Formats: sequence, C-alpha cells, structure tokens
Amino acid sequence: MRTRLLLSFIAGLTLAACSGGGGGSSTTPAGGGSQTQSLTQQEVAQTGTEATFAFAEQGDDDNGLYNGNMGPSMSSVYRTPMSAWDGQCHSGVEKTKTVINSSENEYDVKYFYDGACTELAREVVSYVTINGSGESVTRTKTNYNHSELLLSTRNTNFSLTGSAGNFTDTITSELTIGTATSPWAQYGRTETVSTPSGSSTSTIQGNSGHTTDDENLNVAEEFGHTAQLVGVTETVDSSGDVTFAGGRNGTFYKGAIGSLTLSSSPPFTVTGGTEYGTASVTGSVTFNADGNMTAIAINATLLNGDTVAMTGSGSPISITGTVTSSGTTVATFVVDQYGDGTITYANGTQGQIIDWHVVK
Repeated sequence: MRTRLLLSFIAGLTLAACSGGGGGSSTTPAGGGSQTQSLTQQEVAQTGTEATFAFAEQGDDDNGLYNGNMGPSMSSVYRTPMSAWDGQCHSGVEKTKTVINSSENEYDVKYFYDGACTELAREVVSYVTINGSGESVTRTKTNYNHSELLLSTRNTNFSLTGSAGNFTDTITSELTIGTATSPWAQYGRTETVSTPSGSSTSTIQGNSGHTTDDENLNVAEEFGHTAQLVGVTETVDSSGDVTFAGGRNGTFYKGAIGSLTLSSSPPFTVTGGTEYGTASVTGSVTFNADGNMTAIAINATLLNGDTVAMTGSGSPISITGTVTSSGTTVATFVVDQYGDGTITYANGTQGQIIDWHVVK
C-alpha cells in the first residue's frame, strides 16, 4: 500500500537583481525601465535552488498530514499505513505511538539509511493534540549524516481547524543547522482545504512566505519569497495514492544578511528586501505511505531563460540537478531523500546542502 504525494506547482516568482558580477544573467527590473541589472552565476544558483527546493521541502514536511505518519490522516479518503506502530524495524522504518491521554498522542517515526535499522538518518517526533475544533501538531524533525552526527533540526507547528477533507491549516517552521540555536531558515503557510460531499478531490487555497536568515558564504546575501496557491487540488485514488496538483504565483526578495523579515501570521509576507524578476516552476514529488520519497521531477525557468532541472528515482532515491544560465551550466547538485548533499559551482568550489537549503 502506498500513499503518493504529487506536488505540481506553476509559480510566477519575481526575480530581479541588485548586484552584478562576471558571468551573470541580466534582466530588466520588474518595475520596467531601460536599465539592465544582472545576477552573478552564484546568485542564479542560490535563487534557483531556493525556488526549486521549496516544493520538495513543503512536500517533505506535509505528506505526514495525509498519510497518517503524524496523527490521524486529514485526507477525506484514507488507507491503512504501510508499517505498523509497533516500534519494530520495517524495511528501514521504525514507528512508535505513545498515548499520553485521551486527547494527546506522540508519534515517533525513525528512518534509517539501511534496511536493518542500524544507521539512523532521520527522526520525526509529532505531538498531536485533538481539540474541540480540530487539532494541533508540534513536530521536531532531525537529520543525521552517516556517522549519526546532527545535521539539522526542523521545528514545525501545525494548527488545524475543521475535520478531514474540510479544514484550515496554518503552518510555521524553523530550521537550524547543526548545534546552532538560531534559525537558518523559516517559513509560514496557510491553507484552506474543501472537499465536496462524496468526492475524493479537495481544493486547496492559501499563501506562503519563506526566508533564509543566515549567510551562505558563496553569496553573502539573504533570500526570501512569497507565493499564492492557485487552483491547487488534492486527489486520493482507490489505492490510497494522494495527488496534489495546481499552481502558485509568487515574488522573490533579496537583501543584506539580516534585512528580511517574515511575518508571524497569515497572510505571510516578506519585508525589508528588494523584490526581483519572474520565473515559472513545475514539478512533482512522490512519497510512499511511510513518508519515504520515491520519485521527484522539478523544472524551473528563471529570468533570462536560466533554468533548473531536478530529478530523482530509485531505492533509496538519488536526486540530481543542474542550474544553467545563458545555456551554460553554473552549478550541479546531488541530494538524498532528506534534502542533504552538495552543490558544485562552475568555478569548481562546492557548498553544502542541508534539508533543502544551500547553507555554505
């Protein structure tokens, strides 16, 4: 039994630049005019990966809402989970459910690099509280490398009002790298999910905002974006596969380190930076019922025809991508299903990717 999460997004993301450099990509400012500004190749790579990784990141965080890995499924149609909540190893996944009281439960899912469950890759702990109007989820997700050293911690809060198939949801999330105490990246998102009686297809409306708060030394800038969901649907088929499809229209921002601010409540906005350019992004990402990513394909067309292409398949999945500017490759990257890996720039330097962000 598999639960499939397919995110298909079409984004109008505004991308203009405010700093130049050799080998860059030029564009006219979004507000019009004859002045041409340019992005450096590393700015193209940073912006392109942030735009592309955002869809994988949201799917990675949200699939547990619908496949039952972080509490009762919020899908209008639900099938039995792939693995039992018995604390035993099932092909590289261990699940434990702890009943705290009549309205609160803890769900602990451990993912391993190996099928025998000896090399921990990720742990996701969700505290779910059922209330009179819906539920709240406080979740901590930690990623580890092959030596079981801490790579990242993501703290996410879900506040849901309504019932399965018909609910509103506000999500806020902060990502810290290693043992740091301040967030490297954060996002907020709000959704309204509606399902006609007897239908297996839901409509989803909402908006999101995202900022990176710390410094990638290859770029030394801060980036952010906002987006509005357009025509997004969730469909559950007879086998229990869950498909999310639709679009998003959005805006990108950048500025000096520490200049961007994400609003604390919806509608989520980003302030303090410079708005820049346009782009379109489409793609899909698939997870099985245990929450393992099994396939991904995302393509982005950025300003001046710059592109990002990311694909992945296999078990375990291996994900590769290429960022191009004016037909020339400016960066390539490789990540695993947890969004951890490396990016290699055209000048031969490399950076580290952790939980779907280029961090250094």
